[in-house]
Amino acid sequence: MFDLFGGVSREEARGLIYRGLLVLAGLATLVGAVGFLLGWRDVTRIWPFLGYGLVPVFLASILAAIAAPVIWIGLSGEFAALRGGAANLLVSGGGIAAYGLSQSWGDPAGRVQIFAIIHLSVAMVAFLLLVVSQGIGWRDDRPTPPIVRIAFGIFGLGLVTTGTSLVLRQDVFPWPLDDNTSIVYGLIFLGAAVYFAYGLWRPVWGNAKGQLAGFLAYDIVLIVPFARLWFSSPSVSLAIYLAVIAGSAVLSIWYLALSPRYRLWTRQ
Repeated sequence: MFDLFGGVSREEARGLIYRGLLVLAGLATLVGAVGFLLGWRDVTRIWPFLGYGLVPVFLASILAAIAAPVIWIGLSGEFAALRGGAANLLVSGGGIAAYGLSQSWGDPAGRVQIFAIIHLSVAMVAFLLLVVSQGIGWRDDRPTPPIVRIAFGIFGLGLVTTGTSLVLRQDVFPWPLDDNTSIVYGLIFLGAAVYFAYGLWRPVWGNAKGQLAGFLAYDIVLIVPFARLWFSSPSVSLAIYLAVIAGSAVLSIWYLALSPRYRLWTRQ
């Protein structure tokens, strides 16, 4: 049945609305990333804990890594790819919300409680997206290239190892972290590990594109600040982070932009 916009069916119109909402949500998240990078007070005040080193830059990289796949899903209509990202945000957002609420009772200003409520809302939206996206098929169901699967396995293992260490408040980051920040970062890394685990469980190219886009956005934000930090205070942990950033950036740029077979605008 065609009744909207000169021959667009209701189902197609609904899909366009959903795609537009995803693009807007991704752009709003990207604005948040810019806010942390530029130090906008209305954005940075969301973070309630102590900040050392490159905390605002790191938080900007996380928001950029979330925004990129959301925008890509909205532009491409690859709604099945929502499942991996939603699982990521459900784990990280739910974990951060639970931890934040457990710490909020000693915060008379209520900033930690607001922080926890924001992440609880994110986790609830993620759960809803996870439910409604079940059963949606892949538009691009080509198998994920073997080298990308291997990289996802390496990334996932590294994220689990680093995330667990951070939750246990071990000193594994390139700059000192207070206990609260260490735990929150660890939960973010564990959520990201779930994202890459889903990429291994559902190894289709329509799934991997979003994961690579997110990693590339993360890399773009961090590469220069981390390189500058290396020249001022080199360390083993920073060298490892730089190696991961460089490797994932090269992998993402090749497959998303240069590969004749797999780049984003290549049709099946």
